[in-house]
This record gives sequence, C-alpha cells and structure tokens, in this order.
Amino acid sequence: MTADESSRQMQGAIALLKTGIDAGSRRVEDLHMAIADKPFRILRMVPVVADVSDAVQHIHDGITRGVHQAVRGLTAVGCDAAVRIIALQNPPR
Repeated sequence: MTADESSRQMQGAIALLKTGIDAGSRRVEDLHMAIADKPFRILRMVPVVADVSDAVQHIHDGITRGVHQAVRGLTAVGCDAAVRIIALQNPPR
C-alpha cells in the first residue's frame, strides 16, 4: 500500500467517524429528549408545579441541545483538522 492510499484510507476512516458521531449524537439527543419529556408532561398536569416544571424543562432542553451541538461541532472541527493535517503531510504528487 502506498502512502497516498494509506492517507486516503485514513481520511476516509476519519470522515466515517465524523458521520457516525454526528448521527449517534442526534439519535441519543432525540432519545434523551423523548425520555425527559415523559415526567415533564406529567408535571405539567399538576397545577402547583406546572409553571415551574415548564421553566425547568425549557432549561433542560436547552442544555441538552447545546451539549449535543457542542459534541457534533467539536467532532467536526477535530475530524476536519485531522483530514487537513494528513493532506498536508502527504501532498498530491
């Protein structure tokens, strides 16, 4: 295997990793939101805590989305940087 082939394979593996983490994070986020919605839905039916639980859910959902967006964003930056570094170490001939 030549250095070019090895570099392309490594870049392909990194692209696959990036796609997998992105898709996995989206799935985990969706699942997390669906599970968390169940108790919040029940709490919204209890007049004494309905308003507070709505505010808490809003904060919860924002944090959850933010964390998963950060995971996906940092993964994209790291993977893109790795692909560029590999390309710089093995310029086309």
